[in-house]
Order: sequence, then structure tokens, then C-alpha cells
Amino acid sequence: MKFLDMCIAETLRKYPALPFLDRTCLRDYKVENSDLVIEKATAVYIPMFALHYNPEFFPQPEKYDPQRFADKSKINKEGLYYVPFGDGPRICIGNRFGLLTVKIGLVSLLSNYKLEATSQTPRPIKFEPKALILQSNVGVPLKFVPF
Repeated sequence: MKFLDMCIAETLRKYPALPFLDRTCLRDYKVENSDLVIEKATAVYIPMFALHYNPEFFPQPEKYDPQRFADKSKINKEGLYYVPFGDGPRICIGNRFGLLTVKIGLVSLLSNYKLEATSQTPRPIKFEPKALILQSNVGVPLKFVPF
């Protein structure tokens, strides 16, 4: 089950459900080492790809590598840079249910089928720029081969 958790975590790093997190400033906030002040009630958008694809935190960020998550105690040790469901009091309340559903679905599928890419499977995946939720602009065609 640990390797499945690692694979899901790496998939959420590469393909977060939402391409950004949004928050509203509750009070004026002065950014350290600058003259910039984010005023109360300002909408702040946090780009997930900028965090999840930062080579400082994830070497070779384009590479799919579940081993990044072998030791979860090292993730976010130096700050919040892996946040597929947000964090703090506004973390997604459906994260546990969502992860459980994904695990059940994957175990069910992979117990009965081998998934293979087809000639129509896009590489790399191109995303729909107008979608709120991250999605491929042409889908992800796969071949399901029964065991």
C-alpha cells in the first residue's frame, strides 16, 4: 500500500486537480525583505505548477518518480511546496475521501486490467487552458487489456 500512496502523491504533484489555490488576505501583510504590502481582502492565487515543478524542491520535476515520496517526513520540511489539497484550516475537506476513492478504483482496475498507452495518447499531456479543473484538452486515451 505504501508504493500506491507514493504513486498517487507523485501523480498529484505532477497533475494537481486544481492548477492554483486561492486565498483572501485577512489582514495587511508585509512581505519580508521588501516594501510590498498585501492589503487586507486582497485575493491571492498560489500557482500549484510553480510549486510542484520547482527543481529546488523536486529535482527533475518533469520526471515521474514516486520515490520522491518514500520518506514523507522530508516533504514540506522547509516550507509548504507540496499542497495538492491545500493546507491549514482551509484544506480540502474531501481529501481523505478522494484519496480512498482513488485507491479503491485503482486497485479494482489494476486487479483486472493492464493499462497501455495508444497511438492517440498525448505525450506530454496538453491541458485545456480554459478549464477550472486540470484536464487534458483531448482526453487520455488508454487501452484496457484484461488479464
